[in-house]
Amino acid sequence: MRRLTALTAAAALATLVAGCGGDPAAPVAPAARAAAVEGEGDAKHNADDVMFLQMMVTHHGQGSRMAALAADRGRREKLTLLAGAIATTQKDEAAAMRTWLKGWDERTSASGDHSAHAAHGGLPATGPDQIEALEKSKGVVFETSFLNLMIAHQHSAVEMADQELENGVNPAARELAERIVKSRTAEIELMLSLLTS
Repeated sequence: MRRLTALTAAAALATLVAGCGGDPAAPVAPAARAAAVEGEGDAKHNADDVMFLQMMVTHHGQGSRMAALAADRGRREKLTLLAGAIATTQKDEAAAMRTWLKGWDERTSASGDHSAHAAHGGLPATGPDQIEALEKSKGVVFETSFLNLMIAHQHSAVEMADQELENGVNPAARELAERIVKSRTAEIELMLSLLTS
């Protein structure tokens, strides 16, 4: 896989979005900012903040796995650069979220009980069978499958972030949620353009 630093990932994604008609100044790759606010997670928080971070850590694990596959197997440079940026960003964000949760003496990932997450939109939608099928696919089929799965996956991230913005109180978690909405929306737009090109 092409190794990208957080800043390289941010630059790569900004360049890709700019090349596809997006706003190059938009905060589309929050990896560097996630690292910068790691120490800010100790302020007041509520159960919604905890649930958001726990679910997002689990969600990021799935996204990072799919993105790493695409960074290795993608045929188009735009796709592999995007996948590398996603993998790097989500790794950095997940590390920050785990730090905050540990500081609050909370579990660092979501419970496997799906009913416990019904009020928050359910657990992340990408299942192990879908990821396993992606791992087995190749070529154009792989790229199409990856893009479809990642579009749905990032849409779920936006929905979870919207819930945090409605109900959460922790400043760092809310700031992360705002950046997730902006960056994932930009990624979805870019992936839709790659899917139709």
